[in-house]
Amino acid sequence: MPAGHDAVSLAKRLVALDTTSRNSNLALIDLAEAILQSEGARCRRTFDAGGAKANLFATLGPDCAGGTVLSGHTDVVPVDEQDWTTDPFRPEIRDGKLFGRGTADMKSFIAAALSLAPEIAASPLRRPIHFAFSYDEEVGCAGVGSLLADMAAAGIRPALAIIGEPTGMRVVGAHKGGAGMRTRCLGQEGHSSAPDKGANAVMMAGEFVALLEAFGQDLKSDSDSSFDPPHTTVQATMISGGTAVNILAREAVVRWECRSLPERDAKAIVSRACEEAERTILPKYRARASQSRLETAIASLYPGLRLDADSPAIALACEITGLNAVGTVAYGTEAGLFQEAGIPAVVCGPGSIDQAHRADEFVELSQIEACESFLRGVVARACG
Repeated sequence: MPAGHDAVSLAKRLVALDTTSRNSNLALIDLAEAILQSEGARCRRTFDAGGAKANLFATLGPDCAGGTVLSGHTDVVPVDEQDWTTDPFRPEIRDGKLFGRGTADMKSFIAAALSLAPEIAASPLRRPIHFAFSYDEEVGCAGVGSLLADMAAAGIRPALAIIGEPTGMRVVGAHKGGAGMRTRCLGQEGHSSAPDKGANAVMMAGEFVALLEAFGQDLKSDSDSSFDPPHTTVQATMISGGTAVNILAREAVVRWECRSLPERDAKAIVSRACEEAERTILPKYRARASQSRLETAIASLYPGLRLDADSPAIALACEITGLNAVGTVAYGTEAGLFQEAGIPAVVCGPGSIDQAHRADEFVELSQIEACESFLRGVVARACG
């Protein structure tokens, strides 16, 4: 193996590249493509509209249908206003753990996959091993769609996909879907001493947030005990608005999300919440200012991963790990999009989701080693 191409060294190199979703990921894609091309991989890129971000799809082994996709997203969430004890983009090893943004979510999986490229290239593969590295997963799985469309257009038909999100190397066969929304509350400015002579958009937003809370409680009646929490959730996560303490706000914005159980229509759930708000909140404000309104836009939407008892992806992961139990998770991944595209998918990767998106994110080195062992099992079966 070339110097610096072992999994931990590669993970450190990948973490040092700041691929926060607002930034370009091309430096990481360039590095990954160079490693794979040096081993003879056939590579394809798909870009975002501005050309500053790219997906990479690469193949080692025979040029035939089938094979296994090793899938990971290259972007990470921001570190803004988080209390890190070290530089999040200067990874450090302490006490058997690798610290840095993206170590768990999910650059260690990408590093483990890339580190095995020389072994994969030297193996007598009967079925191909594919690599799929996407952009903008953290902002609603926005990038992988063009990668999947490009695969379909090129006639590339993998047999299954392994999405290496952090599961502690447990086998996860189902996850929730999701939608992210932006609701704009519009009222009419006025002096705060006379609230009935205007329409305070901040108060409208507050009522909308309260409605989401009540709506979320109603959703608990539809439950699946295999998930934690066992029901679809709806909650507001960001709110902004107003210009001064003594001015009725003309505009306020609520950002909120829906995390839906698999096989539930997140878009329909969002529509029901918005219809309820139009019916119960808006009339009071329109009585004060006729131009008052609520405008909701869906910023992101991705499907859940439906549990498929006959999935070859689950069967392979269970065979290699020796685990019989197949878990579920409440967070979303790109696995549902692979499944929607007709590619059976399973989620299995190093690290814990409990470490993701927080200060001092880390992955245990033993998890990276376990991931390498797992991926070697994938390669061995591709030779069988």
